Amino acid sequence: MHESIRLGIVRGITVGVHWSVLAIAALLTWGLAGGYLPAAAPGYRAGAYWLVAGAAVVVFFASLLGHELGHSLMALRRGVRVDRITLWLFGGVAQLRGDPPDPRAEFEIAAAGPGVSLVAAAAGGIAAGLVGAVGGPDLAVAGLAWLALVNVVLAGFNLVPAAPLDGGRLLHALVWHTTHDRMRATRVATTAGRGFGTACIAVGIIGVAGGALAGAWLVLVGWFVLTAAGAEAAQAVLVESLAGVRVRDVMTTIPITVRADAAVSVVLEETFLRHHCSAFPVVDGGGWVVGLLTLRQVREVAAAERAHRTAAQVAHPVERVTCVGPDEPLVRVLGDSAPDGAAGGRMLVLDHDHLVGIVSPNDVHRAIRDAVA
Repeated sequence: MHESIRLGIVRGITVGVHWSVLAIAALLTWGLAGGYLPAAAPGYRAGAYWLVAGAAVVVFFASLLGHELGHSLMALRRGVRVDRITLWLFGGVAQLRGDPPDPRAEFEIAAAGPGVSLVAAAAGGIAAGLVGAVGGPDLAVAGLAWLALVNVVLAGFNLVPAAPLDGGRLLHALVWHTTHDRMRATRVATTAGRGFGTACIAVGIIGVAGGALAGAWLVLVGWFVLTAAGAEAAQAVLVESLAGVRVRDVMTTIPITVRADAAVSVVLEETFLRHHCSAFPVVDGGGWVVGLLTLRQVREVAAAERAHRTAAQVAHPVERVTCVGPDEPLVRVLGDSAPDGAAGGRMLVLDHDHLVGIVSPNDVHRAIRDAVA
């Protein structure tokens, strides 16, 4: 899930909003201004209802972002990298790079999000009480009360013990801690997730049949939970199949390299066109890796400039490319190289800083095909 609008970077984490949030924000604002607020605080002008509704929805999405930041900051504290946070149709998602190292870390990361939501709910409830106590506008009290309620609902729903919800992560951590079997914990959590998703869909269909349009939303939520739980279960099977496979088992050994000082035009003609590969490691005069040059980067250089630009000037610097050891488990490093990242999912294999191989997405796909065959 990638953002449509980038909001900024927090602690190295890209924060953004998917376009679907705009639709949900509009629906929430319309529902508040046209229904909840007039019923809770009658007697105000329509413009006042819309103003308070809009402000409440903005604050709600800020609290939703706080929920995901809770997960992310705890993940960073426990040594798990976080790439991005994206708010979207079904709330928010924090994209973690890799898995928690132990059950306690997973429990703390999962619990942090609902914890933030409950704090936000308490803050909204306290603020509503204070505004009401000093004789503030009923409309402000209603808006703050709604914020408290919606954050309680958010925390409560996320604590349902079913993957991929936070409660499913907590369940996974508890089963993992109790049985010392991570795969068994995954099967328990994903089975619960598929059951919960199916139940949501069934209840939603019954609601729609009875004339309750809100049932359609429940069907969508159930579909999302069911699909995500199924994907996690499939991922677990894949991880189990790749157990024991190391990087050296799938890497391309003795990869063809290009010199850092070679002109891009020469590299294109003598390396890319001759060997029909889409990326090559770049090495300096001493044979040390300094980067990775991809065909996409070469194409981005104007034809007239290719004779004057060197491979090192155009290539991704080695610091931006995932480098792994030959004896590392494949499943452990797969999450370190994003297919949509700078290197296109490729990893350089270094043994004591010497280049010994390269792993491409095709190498990984071949290993997966062989493992599940």
